[in-house]
Amino acid sequence: MSRSCFLRCLLDSHAPIKLLHNVETVIGRSKVTKIQDQSCSRQQLSLKANCEECNVEIKQLGVNPSGLDGFSLIKNKVYTVGHGSRIEVLLNHYIHIIEFDPPPEDDNTSKSSLKRKLEDEDVSPIKRKNLKIDIKDLAPPCVNEAMDSIWEEVDKGELYIYTSKGVKSSFKIAAFDMDGTLIKTKSGKVHPVDINDWQLAFPTVPQKLKEQITKGFKVVLLSNQAPIGNGRVKIEDFKKKIESIIDKIGIPIQAYIATGKGIYRKPAIGMWKVLSEQNNDSIEINMNESFYCGDAAGRVANWAPGKKKDHSMADKLMAENLNMKFLTPEQFFLGHSIANVPMSKPDFVPKDVTPEPFNDRLISKEKEILVLVGFPGSGKSFLAKQIEKKSDFKYATVCRDVLGSWQKCATEAVKLVQRCKSVIVDSTNPDTESRARWTSLAKENNVQCRCVKMATTKAHAQHNNKFRELMKINHVPVNDIVFNTYKNKYTEPTTNEGFKEVIEVRFNPSFDSKEAEKLYRMYLLEK
Repeated sequence: MSRSCFLRCLLDSHAPIKLLHNVETVIGRSKVTKIQDQSCSRQQLSLKANCEECNVEIKQLGVNPSGLDGFSLIKNKVYTVGHGSRIEVLLNHYIHIIEFDPPPEDDNTSKSSLKRKLEDEDVSPIKRKNLKIDIKDLAPPCVNEAMDSIWEEVDKGELYIYTSKGVKSSFKIAAFDMDGTLIKTKSGKVHPVDINDWQLAFPTVPQKLKEQITKGFKVVLLSNQAPIGNGRVKIEDFKKKIESIIDKIGIPIQAYIATGKGIYRKPAIGMWKVLSEQNNDSIEINMNESFYCGDAAGRVANWAPGKKKDHSMADKLMAENLNMKFLTPEQFFLGHSIANVPMSKPDFVPKDVTPEPFNDRLISKEKEILVLVGFPGSGKSFLAKQIEKKSDFKYATVCRDVLGSWQKCATEAVKLVQRCKSVIVDSTNPDTESRARWTSLAKENNVQCRCVKMATTKAHAQHNNKFRELMKINHVPVNDIVFNTYKNKYTEPTTNEGFKEVIEVRFNPSFDSKEAEKLYRMYLLEK
C-alpha cells in the first residue's frame, strides 16, 4: 500500500504541503505558507516523514519557539509525532495538522471527518497513539487566554495587576506606559482632576494596538501611580479607570500599576520581572522581538515646537535596564522619527562605576581625628568600616545618624581619644562651620586632624540611597531636600581650616551577591 504524508493548515490559508518519505522539508516564513510574521524564521521548522511507520520527525530551527498542542518545543531537539498532531509554526500561531493518506488506523476515514474530529476535540498530544514524546521533553504548556477579567494585589498593594478577559501569553511583548502614551487629560492639566479626566492620546491607539495582537504580541501596560500609594487616589476608583481605558481601546490588555517607591516603580524592572517570571504562562520572552513605548524619554524643552520637556526619563531608562527596544509615543503611533530630537542624558551611569583600591594613606601612625565629608549615600560609612578593619581597630567611628547629635558625637570622640583611639567622624560635614568643631576638638586634645572628601557626586549618592532602599538595607531614609541642603551648604575643605591634609576618595562598590550587583548596575533614578 502506498501512503502519503501532508502538512495541512488548519485554516486552509494555503495548499497542503506534501512531506516526502525520508526527505527533510523545511518550512517557515514564505510564499508557500503565506506567513509574513517577522518573528517566524524562513527556516523555522524541519520535518521528515516516515510513511511506512506513519510518524514525522520535527525539529525547531528558528530563534522563536514553535509549538505542539500548546507546548513549546526546545530548539534543535528532535520530536517524533503522529497522524493528527497539531504543529504550531510559532507557538500558538499558524497551526498545521499532520495527515497521512490513508490514515494509519482506519484507511476508510475520510479527510473531512478527520478535520472535524481535530477541530472539535481537545486531544492531549501525550495520548495519541503514534506520538513518541515524554512530557518532560517539552516546555510547560501555555494557557490560551484569560477566561475572565481579574485584579491581583502584590506585596500589600505595592503592585496591582489587571488581566482583562482574552489576554493571551506570548514570547513577544508590546509594552506601553499609560499617561502621556495611551491617554492624556481632557482638562489639559498635567495631572488628571478625577478618574474621568482622560481621553486617548492619539486617534490611532486602538488600531495600532489591535495590529500588535494580530502579530502575536501580548499587549501590556506598565504605569507608575504614586498618588495611589500616598492616598491621594483611591485604588477602587483607579481600577474603574483602568477597566474603562481598556474597554475603550477594545483589546485584551494586562495592566501593571506600581503604587509605591520600591522595586516595582520604573525605571526599576520589578513589574517586568513579575510579568516575565509569573504572569506569562512560563513562556520565555524574546527581548529582541519585544518593545516598550513611553513618553518619559528625557526629551528637552522644545524638542518639538511648543513642547515641554519630559517630566523624567523613567520609561527610556527602564527599557535600557532591560536591553529592550524603546519607542516614544510619537514614533509608535504617528511614525515620527526621533533622530534629531534632543534628549538629556542621565547624570549618573551605574555601569561605569569601577572598584577602587584602598588608599593606605587613610591610616595614620599618629593618633588623629579623621573627618569625613560627603553627601548622604556617598560611601562614608563603608569607608569608615574599612579603615577600622584595616587598622586592626585602632580607629573607631562616631556617627551622627547613630548618636543623634554632633554634641554626643564630640563627647564620645573625646572618650575614644583618651583611650588612645583614633576617631573617624562619619557625618556629612558640608561647611567650614561643621568641620571647625572637629579641628577645634583635635587641637584641644593634642591630636592631628585630617579630612577625607568623598568624590561621589550628588546623582551617584542619590543612586546609592535608592539602592539601599530597594535592598531594604537598614539606614536612615534620605529625601531630595537633604541632598539639596547639603549641596547648597557645601564648601570645599582645605588645609587652611586646620586640617593637616585633605584626601579625596572615590566611591568603592561592594556587593553581597551577584543579584545585588546586577540591581546596582541598573538605572534606579528617574532623571
